[in-house]
Amino acid sequence: MATETRSLPELLREHGQEHLLTHLDGLDGATRERLCARLRTIDWDELARPEVAPEVGEVGASRVVTLAERQQREERLSAAGEAALREGRVAVLMVAGGQGTRLGFAGPKGCYPLAPHSGKTLYQLQAEKVLALSRRVGQAVPFLVMTSPVTDVRTRAAFAEHDRFGLAAGQLRVFRQGTLPSVDRAGRALLGAPGTLLESPDGHGGCFTALVESGELHRLERAGIRHVVYIQVDNVLAPLDDPAFVGLGVEERADVVTKVLEKTHPDEKVGHLVRVAGRDRIVEYTELTAEDTRMRAPDGSLVYRWGSPALHLWSVAFLARLASKGFRPPLHRSAKPLRAWLDGALREIDGWKYERFIFDLLPQARVCIGLEIDRASEFSPIKNAEGENSPATAVEGMSRQYASWLEAAGVEVELSPGARIEIDPLLAATRRELVERWDGRVERVTGDLHLQEDRRVSGAPDRERGEP
Repeated sequence: MATETRSLPELLREHGQEHLLTHLDGLDGATRERLCARLRTIDWDELARPEVAPEVGEVGASRVVTLAERQQREERLSAAGEAALREGRVAVLMVAGGQGTRLGFAGPKGCYPLAPHSGKTLYQLQAEKVLALSRRVGQAVPFLVMTSPVTDVRTRAAFAEHDRFGLAAGQLRVFRQGTLPSVDRAGRALLGAPGTLLESPDGHGGCFTALVESGELHRLERAGIRHVVYIQVDNVLAPLDDPAFVGLGVEERADVVTKVLEKTHPDEKVGHLVRVAGRDRIVEYTELTAEDTRMRAPDGSLVYRWGSPALHLWSVAFLARLASKGFRPPLHRSAKPLRAWLDGALREIDGWKYERFIFDLLPQARVCIGLEIDRASEFSPIKNAEGENSPATAVEGMSRQYASWLEAAGVEVELSPGARIEIDPLLAATRRELVERWDGRVERVTGDLHLQEDRRVSGAPDRERGEP
């Protein structure tokens, strides 16, 4: 970090940013002071440091609890996780820093209305899953939501306007991630407007630094929270009520449990959980050659077999240990077309954006375990307006999941093309809950169906019994 003994001009000249001094000279007092204050807080040494190359070494398999092994251990793991949940030892953390721009939606992605019948937003669907879990275990499960500068105000307003979607006042904690300057190809910081640096959110890895700097990590420690379930707002199928997931962390005393899914094909564009030079890490697909992705282990399986859906369980003790060491996830830079203020106007230039990755915490873990999941049950992200990973595929994924729950409850389901099922999380947030609460009012479903919290049924079930 920059030391206070150096003046700002010295600091900027030392790091090749003297062009900013010329810009400062042309600003009025208040604007100049505001920009100077921001420039003093930037870690110019970190920005100037060459990006750390991926660790080189023998690539092996990380330890993964497969679906078959999980089934064998389900009862014991679920009991351990259930105890942690009922003792109030678990929190949920959702990262929600992204805009809905790629979806053609103006506003935070979390405000996108996804549910096919109720029109509930991603924020409401995720918050209601937290509320449903809280009611089931008899604890107000803390719900931490990380925003970015571009989503913070709208996100807070969305929760306030809807009375936190039923969550208790102290249960919801909203905190904001930091930003990092964008630079030109020569490494010089750019302006977004006169008196304002061009900056962007510091990535999902900024979640760790924001937890520390906001004081939220310390609050979790004081509250006796031992485990944090991490999800991303746009994965509508992310399960929050998963005692076996928590129980695996408890039983193995793991720093990290990270869910994984078996790749559909070698070239699938996902991060990969592997062990490199004796440490677990997520290797991005961009780091691999075509030959790498097809490498086989002695047993014939792919070396890069396990993909990451960004569903993690963090030990609070592990996060606190990293914080005490002053650890920060390293910076990664990517080439981007940028719109910067140059020569008195906004101009398009090629430059670099920086971000941090949350999975860069994994190599710091003493115990890291993968947990295989069923892709169709837990992973349906929303990244694009159309096609793969779009709102349409997410709604289809929700509908298929709910159909499987109904079938488990004894309902015959044969959906006509385009038919959609929606089950309110506060009626049932898991298959287990639906089976336990099912009263048999619907025997067969072929068309649209919406099962609501108050047990009302709307849509077009073939046969509906009277109200209980």
